[in-house]
Amino acid sequence: MSAVGSCWLCGSTDLALAWRGDLPPTLGPGAFRITDAAYGRTADVYDCRACGFRQARGVDRVLALYEAMDDPDYEATRAPRRLQAERLLKVLRRHRRDGRLLDIGAGSGILVEAARAMGFDAEGIEPSRALQAEAVARGLPVHRGVLPHPGAAGRYDAATVVDVIEHVPDPVGLMRDVREVLAPGGLCLVVTPDLGSLAARLLGRRWWHYRIAHIGYFDRATLARALLAAGFEVIWAGRPTWQLPAGYLARRALTYLPGGTRVPVPGWLDRVALPLNLFDSLLFLARRRA
Repeated sequence: MSAVGSCWLCGSTDLALAWRGDLPPTLGPGAFRITDAAYGRTADVYDCRACGFRQARGVDRVLALYEAMDDPDYEATRAPRRLQAERLLKVLRRHRRDGRLLDIGAGSGILVEAARAMGFDAEGIEPSRALQAEAVARGLPVHRGVLPHPGAAGRYDAATVVDVIEHVPDPVGLMRDVREVLAPGGLCLVVTPDLGSLAARLLGRRWWHYRIAHIGYFDRATLARALLAAGFEVIWAGRPTWQLPAGYLARRALTYLPGGTRVPVPGWLDRVALPLNLFDSLLFLARRRA
């Protein structure tokens, strides 16, 4: 038995240390913000030599930290993130134009809001008390918690799992819980960073998706394996396009330059939303197998 346990994806104990982490002495909910920009900071990272899944071990109380997390900067970018959600939903609507939809890890309900405007009977589920409260204040049906949840009852025609699966230590278990709330033939849209992308390979440990809150790193093969093990078949694969304020992107790009965080970014850039596809995230559409 490996000293760090078994692989979260395939169960093998053949784990090899990729690098030692640099967690802060005290880990608080701020490290789990959606807009966290401490790129390259992780727990100890291991590669499974049996299946290739990369995982960061040693982050405890993940759910409790998410429950306590608040992220005002995320809410400040709500308008462009709404455009981003609409782009993702357009992919789903090629195969399912309406019906019941559940957004897992719904944040403040941005995708739920967009889905309801596009004709879905949509609701969400979110562990953060602050973000879920913001969704409710906006009149959006977002339950607080995680799956399984008594509020997410019955069968859904579709589910969305956008930038969530990389945050959990049991990705197959999460997707099995998603499968259980879907009707036979129901669809699931999954988005997660792509470990196999050119950006990930070129930037190495400085890749912007290496951060404390990301503890599982997928490529096409390992994400497909997780979905298959959970009872899904992948029916389409692509890459998502994000929509973010130019100022937000500029401030994050400057973190890669010496002294870049001290460079002022003009405020007007925050009023300009830019589409961005760095081809370093995966978008899979999967169908629940009977």
